[in-house]
Amino acid sequence: MEKELNRLLNELKGYAGKISPNLLPLINKFIESCKGGKGLRGKLVVLGYEIGKQSSAISYQSSDKDILKIAAAYEIMHSAILAHDDIIDQSPTRRGQPSLYKSVGIEQAITLADLGFFLAIKIISESNFPEKEKNNALKLFSQTMVETAIGQMLDIQKGDSATVMELKTAKYTVAGPLQLGAVLGGAKRNLLDQLDKFGENLGVAFQIRDDMLDGEVRSLDQSRVEMLKYAGLAKKIITKITNDPKMIKLLEELVDYMVERKK
Repeated sequence: MEKELNRLLNELKGYAGKISPNLLPLINKFIESCKGGKGLRGKLVVLGYEIGKQSSAISYQSSDKDILKIAAAYEIMHSAILAHDDIIDQSPTRRGQPSLYKSVGIEQAITLADLGFFLAIKIISESNFPEKEKNNALKLFSQTMVETAIGQMLDIQKGDSATVMELKTAKYTVAGPLQLGAVLGGAKRNLLDQLDKFGENLGVAFQIRDDMLDGEVRSLDQSRVEMLKYAGLAKKIITKITNDPKMIKLLEELVDYMVERKK
């Protein structure tokens, strides 16, 4: 996925450089901002694809390589969201380096993030998946972006924390990428619904763990109980997603990682 991400970003650099060499320093800063993360969401896209293929009678072998493009597209979208998020929160650093707006200014950071959003959509639309699955993936990807933006708006307004957690984190961090991969793998509606439930519960657990690590909770013990409750709900859904023992174990390990991680 990282190789594909680098390739796609270098294509963007080449395209922009032909238009104007003056764009290259800006594009380079955006490329730097796309590196250094865990790549979690992109990896969940690939995982969702493998789950979707298990339930599909259609052979998608010719598209196996293209799922890495979709994973990279999701990571580009994630970096774009972070660029906007850092402006809103006035965060000076991101991934161990100055935030994008600190490097290029607010106006260019906003524009580069917008470029990232449209580039992600372009990558998905130009992939080699069957038209039906690709169109469904674009709808799902767009809906995830809409929900994330609404969650951010509510967060700025100090709205209902549970709704913010569901839309701003759970949907776009876990449920969205899993479903995106699964729909491209040929998953049916029932499986997508189960992945949505799994992702929402795990995403909430992920956010609570984030808040604990950032020292933004009133009680660590109470937050841990709440986090483990949602993690447990996610685990109960796993056997509705797959009956493959190896995949079941992998999903259980994913849940454990989300609630035990140190950063």
